[in-house]
Amino acid sequence: MKILSGFAIVLALLMLNACTPNVESKVEESQESTFEVYSVHDIEINQDVDSKEFETFVMNELAPIYNKMKGQKLILVKGDRGARTNKYAIILTFESIEDRNRIYPPSGEFVGDFGGEEVWDKFNSMTSTGLGVAHTDYVKVSHQ
Repeated sequence: MKILSGFAIVLALLMLNACTPNVESKVEESQESTFEVYSVHDIEINQDVDSKEFETFVMNELAPIYNKMKGQKLILVKGDRGARTNKYAIILTFESIEDRNRIYPPSGEFVGDFGGEEVWDKFNSMTSTGLGVAHTDYVKVSHQ
């Protein structure tokens, strides 16, 4: 069920993206791709957490941390229909696979400034699943 809800989110993003001009998505001879990546992270907030407080915290504290990294953007979404209605997901978008791999290398090391401990302590106190726990990275495979 989580796979289907994540797929629905990604499908919606792809449909929105199809309405805007896009760069060719073939791997170029320079070995740099233009394949966009969507990393969908299912988030469960704790029952005692006010949803508006959570939304404000994510957009005012977390989003600026992620959005300052070149090639990455954070989007907060809330389920409107389906298996994850009223549940949250954080979608990290990357302009290319290289951007994703530069920020999150396959080695698992973090590259860049992800904020202080106090930000992550607050986020972890509000959620039962953190970023990276329940996630899937999707690579955009077609353009129309």
